[in-house]
Amino acid sequence: MADENIEEQVAEDAAPKKSKKLLFIILIGVVLMAGGAGGFFYWRHRAAQKQAAATAEAQKKEKHEGGEEEVAEVIELLPFIVNLADREEPKYLRMTISLGIGESSEKPDPLFTTKIRNAILAVVTTKTADDVLTVKGKTELRKEMLEAAQGAAHKPEVKAIYITDFIVQM
Repeated sequence: MADENIEEQVAEDAAPKKSKKLLFIILIGVVLMAGGAGGFFYWRHRAAQKQAAATAEAQKKEKHEGGEEEVAEVIELLPFIVNLADREEPKYLRMTISLGIGESSEKPDPLFTTKIRNAILAVVTTKTADDVLTVKGKTELRKEMLEAAQGAAHKPEVKAIYITDFIVQM
């Protein structure tokens, strides 16, 4: 009988130790998971902040490179309709652009607009539909057209290019 009492007492003492150990392990697991989740959300928030800062910087740089703050007058050119450089099947681009120039003039010189149209056509006809259908592609096209226009005519100076109409026929 004494042996039975001792065995019962040992069994009763072991049960609370096991449950305390299990509770301690669960508590550590919860703390580690909460810390991991907190770290993940902190990292994600920082990454979003960095992305937003990079986007704002790129937009600021693009605006500065485009010289839009220096535009005195806007001249709308006649629409462009061109064959794109796609080889598998013909694709066409219809695009209307406006030029932002640095100084006001009563009427643009026809030779000026002809030189600009020629330079822009030289750029656009080298592009495929895949090149110009993305936002990045349109931004790159606009940048290349601005560089070509600035190289083609110096008076009045072209400060910006605005795409006002853009249709690709597939």
